[in-house]
Amino acid sequence: MPLRFKFPERASSRRPTWVRSTPLGSPIPDANYTSQLTFHKALVGYEPTFLLSLDALASELGLAAVYIKDESSRFGLPSFKAVGASWGCFRALIFHLGLNLDTATLESVAAAAADKGCKLLAATDGNHGRAIAWMARSLGIKSTIYVPHDLHPNFLRLIAAEGAEVVVVQGDYDFAVETAASAAAASKHNILVQDTAFDGYEDIPTWIIDGYATIFAEMEEQLQDLPVQPTTIITPVGVGSLAQAVITYAKAQRNLTTIAVEPDTAACLQASLVAGKPTSITTFNTINAGCNCGTLSSISWPYLRDHVDISTTISDYETHIAVQDLHRHNVNAGPCGASGLAALRRLLAEGNVKKGEAVVLINTEAARPYDIPLDVSNDDVTDLTQQLVRIDSSSPTLDTTGAAPGEAKIAAFIAQWLHHRGIETHIVESTPGRPSVVGVVRGNDPNAKKVMLNGHIDTVALSTYGPSPLNGDLVDGKIYGRGVLDMKAGVAAAMTTLLHFDQHGSKGDIILTAVADEEDRSLGTSAILAAGWTADAAIIPEPTSLSLHHAHKGFVWVEVTILGVAAHGSDATTGVDAIMHTSSFLSAINSYATTLPEDNVLGKSTMHTGTIRGGEENSSYPASCTVTLEFRTVNNISQSSTVILNDIAAILANLRKQDDVFRYQTPTVLFERAPLSPLSSSHPFLVAAKKSLADMQGRREEDVEVSAAKFWTDAGLLSEAGIPCLVFGPTGKGLHGKDEWVDVESIKIVEEVMRETDELNGFRIFLMIQDGFACRLQLDELLVGVESLAHSLWASLALLKLSCISTDWLTRGMDGPREVWSWTLSPKALILFFFLEYLVFLTDSTDYQVWCNTGSTARWI
Repeated sequence: MPLRFKFPERASSRRPTWVRSTPLGSPIPDANYTSQLTFHKALVGYEPTFLLSLDALASELGLAAVYIKDESSRFGLPSFKAVGASWGCFRALIFHLGLNLDTATLESVAAAAADKGCKLLAATDGNHGRAIAWMARSLGIKSTIYVPHDLHPNFLRLIAAEGAEVVVVQGDYDFAVETAASAAAASKHNILVQDTAFDGYEDIPTWIIDGYATIFAEMEEQLQDLPVQPTTIITPVGVGSLAQAVITYAKAQRNLTTIAVEPDTAACLQASLVAGKPTSITTFNTINAGCNCGTLSSISWPYLRDHVDISTTISDYETHIAVQDLHRHNVNAGPCGASGLAALRRLLAEGNVKKGEAVVLINTEAARPYDIPLDVSNDDVTDLTQQLVRIDSSSPTLDTTGAAPGEAKIAAFIAQWLHHRGIETHIVESTPGRPSVVGVVRGNDPNAKKVMLNGHIDTVALSTYGPSPLNGDLVDGKIYGRGVLDMKAGVAAAMTTLLHFDQHGSKGDIILTAVADEEDRSLGTSAILAAGWTADAAIIPEPTSLSLHHAHKGFVWVEVTILGVAAHGSDATTGVDAIMHTSSFLSAINSYATTLPEDNVLGKSTMHTGTIRGGEENSSYPASCTVTLEFRTVNNISQSSTVILNDIAAILANLRKQDDVFRYQTPTVLFERAPLSPLSSSHPFLVAAKKSLADMQGRREEDVEVSAAKFWTDAGLLSEAGIPCLVFGPTGKGLHGKDEWVDVESIKIVEEVMRETDELNGFRIFLMIQDGFACRLQLDELLVGVESLAHSLWASLALLKLSCISTDWLTRGMDGPREVWSWTLSPKALILFFFLEYLVFLTDSTDYQVWCNTGSTARWI
């Protein structure tokens, strides 16, 4: 049998499920919740909700039973929140008013609260706020509900319909909680009724959680009559209040396996479980609005930490499919209510829930409107390119129809795609409505070089395209659609490259910046630089037909206005023709253009007119004529905007000397961008890129041409910020035209080349063993051809040999939560590598890649 050596890697591209590996915490004592149940039974409209048995679904999934506690209608509200909110409000008012719990009634509490002018306040991302507003209306008092800026408009309408004042805060759910707490503290009789606890605020959240016990008191009675008893219960999390109530029931009364589910984009529990401490996160918009929480309740965390058995996450698309699935089984579920089924399907596929188990789900809410999400599970660069093309991200500042949506939707998709894989994600939105996305894979060496993959996600207007600008069709190896070449194919390649490093590891940080507005003012790249994102090198996968560009020209836009005197067309003595005088200026500026400088890499600087605007009607002398000029610059010093303005001012002054009727306004710079200065031929980044491209194309390094691009890219801004840049992207045609396409094979080549970006980080051994493929060894600048397939195995077998001989020479260990294996090599071991050879015959092909640094780390990537 041939020896085989394989480095472990992540089995799936998605964020892994957390499974408890430590013992559960101390047993939870059974509590008596008869007070809550008695209280709820006294409320108008009380009826126990149904526990449904979904037999057909259980049969489909291979489970003994699937039960769902259906909270889609509770006191006429479409959510479980009413039981917690009602008990929490009741207890909070009793405490605030100094009443006796044993003798207080709903009527006496309502009268006392109205007499004192009490107002109930809460923050919400959906159903909790509506339940508080309902309870306030039932008591005859006022309420104010604070909501995050991105809450679905349907929630705003429903909360307001309960009589509440709705305040939209410019922030997320956590900020809404802070705002509500501040407002409550500002008035004596404002009472915050919040289901998330924080330091100094724990009693009311505890009462709300106690109120949820009615759900499980009903469930326990309903389960007694069923032939199959449950083994597992799945609960959505949010701030953790419902999950705490589930744990209290599941562990105290039945010892059920307890599974927690969160949206990919709001997984604060899983982050806390992995960190081993409460961890706040920045969340991103999700259709699971009730779970869009970045901080766990302080009183719920100990319960979840000690008693959750499994924590998993789901995408919005998986949730949407689960909603449809439950509707087919006649369950009136909304996204949060369907999240348990989405989690169940994932866990069954992973083997974390076994066939034959009996599972309880909780439908926490009724069906409601939401924007249909996109599937973020795709890792294939071709399919991902098609998905990006089908999202309209045309620039609102370039579209004259006013219909262009900008980057919000595509940024949301990219952020959700990253979150689905557990990749560190940030949103940078310095200009409202023009978000950029930053994704980061952290390297294993904080001192290693960082590489940025920068691509813009906006496109020019759809109106200049032919039919079906958003089709994303794949025909004869080409993908069609607006922006596919410029530059959604490049962005897709950058995304899958980032995923590659997330799965296999890198020495230095790899940073994806998917930026807004490159087609106009480059607001996105400017914003990410201003936010502090930087790197030691950057690749910009703009379309270059697989050519390496290490430089490109900059540009300066200048506006010049020539003045005349308005008069009737018949009054030649008064009228001065501004347009005719402009012709003199254009002649002079055209002569000036011939003197513009030339660079040996970038070529000659050029100038042209962009627009000319003058005159009002045919029968009048034009009072002014405005010309815009574009200079394509090759030097940021000799062709700075100041130098160009001074030169134009001198031309205008000279024309004034020649003709005292000639008048003008002081010229102004409309916009400018610096050139991308050429990299030195010996720059390590350029050398590494040439080597990678030569490998991919089967060419010699010296045959890989490096040139300047004709167009400007955001590389100019990055270079100006001190980041060395290369522009390298796919092949295609039709930029800004009516028929735009990209070659699929070229996208894959771009993807492969970008995967070599970590070569900046020291010495590299690259072994590729394939049938009939001559292998090569590359260590820093040393290149040794290994033509024999047998001899190409020596490095991998040396690892095996060394691991058996001496732990001093070779130490194997785990590198972080992603389970990437690493081996630390001493100089002695590395020397042995170069002299140790083995002869082994393979029966199939295997790929190996090892990164090493002398005395440092060898990693599978």
